[in-house]
Amino acid sequence: MGGAVQVAGDGIQAALKMGWQAIGGDEFLGSTLGSNWSPYNGEGHDGQGRRTSDAISVENGNLVIRGDSQGNTGGMAWGTSQKYGKWEMRAQFPKGDKQYHPVLLLWPSEVSWPEGGEIDFAETTSASDDVSFFLHYGSSNSQKDAKKQLDITQWHNYAVEWTPDAIVGYVDGVEWFRSEDPNTFPPGPMHATIQLDYFPDGGSPEPSEMRVAWMRQYK
Repeated sequence: MGGAVQVAGDGIQAALKMGWQAIGGDEFLGSTLGSNWSPYNGEGHDGQGRRTSDAISVENGNLVIRGDSQGNTGGMAWGTSQKYGKWEMRAQFPKGDKQYHPVLLLWPSEVSWPEGGEIDFAETTSASDDVSFFLHYGSSNSQKDAKKQLDITQWHNYAVEWTPDAIVGYVDGVEWFRSEDPNTFPPGPMHATIQLDYFPDGGSPEPSEMRVAWMRQYK
């Protein structure tokens, strides 16, 4: 497990602006995936395609998840969970196929989905010029969302802050999503996951990828 290092040269970070206290993370500085990550192996999102650890690599200081022309792709879960806290990731989503959806999210660790909630604090398609925030809650999978125009092919810092009073989303240190309705908050601990999901929409997808420079977790 790599330590969380706050580097000012990594763009504008919500963590640096607000003085968050780091408790862990991964800088992806080696050549293999850290032991605190659990790659997925099996069916893809909603049973579509296949998730395989072969789609995940660490290259030149970045995590890379690739999706191929057969719908084979990857995702992975971070092993440290908490109720309340902050998470921030620096990510780049190169232009690719709209059938591939890069997503940075928090997933429930103890309460089953959908009751356990889901916080997608950066979700898009590889062909989009915007990014969305989706807050899933309740047994009927209700949602609260926001969308922001953004050049996702550039590096950006995506963050989420979860306190007893609010769930707040940030891009490059600027707030763009907020919910203060306690009915939308997850009931238990969450953990970070990084996924390149496959949503088939006719025809074989063009190979696509997502890159993450670091993931940092805060109190």
